[in-house]
Amino acid sequence: MKRRMIWILLAGILVGIALSGLYKHFVTDQIMDGGDGMENPDAAFLLDGDHTYVDNDALWPVLEGAWESADGRWQASIGEESGIVLRADGEAVLTSPLHFTYLRPGKVVWTELEVEERELVTPDGVSLGGIREFGYEAADGEGSGTLELTLERPDESEETVTFQKTQEQEQ
Repeated sequence: MKRRMIWILLAGILVGIALSGLYKHFVTDQIMDGGDGMENPDAAFLLDGDHTYVDNDALWPVLEGAWESADGRWQASIGEESGIVLRADGEAVLTSPLHFTYLRPGKVVWTELEVEERELVTPDGVSLGGIREFGYEAADGEGSGTLELTLERPDESEETVTFQKTQEQEQ
């Protein structure tokens, strides 16, 4: 009887070791990618959805340069190092670093742009309002797309300014 119990115990231990090895092989090494990282090692880090990653370096060349509204009242100058300088009627109303998260792959239609100061003020101290929404809208075909600025005026009305790129950033 003792021998039979020892054989059953040894068989149980061997089955446990075999199951542990199979688990490691199929779950840890195959499903979980063995802890060696993502499928796309060039991506900065996985964010939202299948294979989605931050690729800000792809959008900076598109954003950098001079932008102007159709009526010529508003201008923006964007550079990766300098951030954004926003002008109204030739006067600087905002100078700020520019931040965004450009998610890839796939077609990106809208990228929200963030500035550190959201209030637009003339050099004389007159408030033009606050930035309600600011972003880059990709072009459907050719072209560089547009910048869209939604401004909440001091009288609580809204103004949307659309910028077209007029000049590339000089390298």
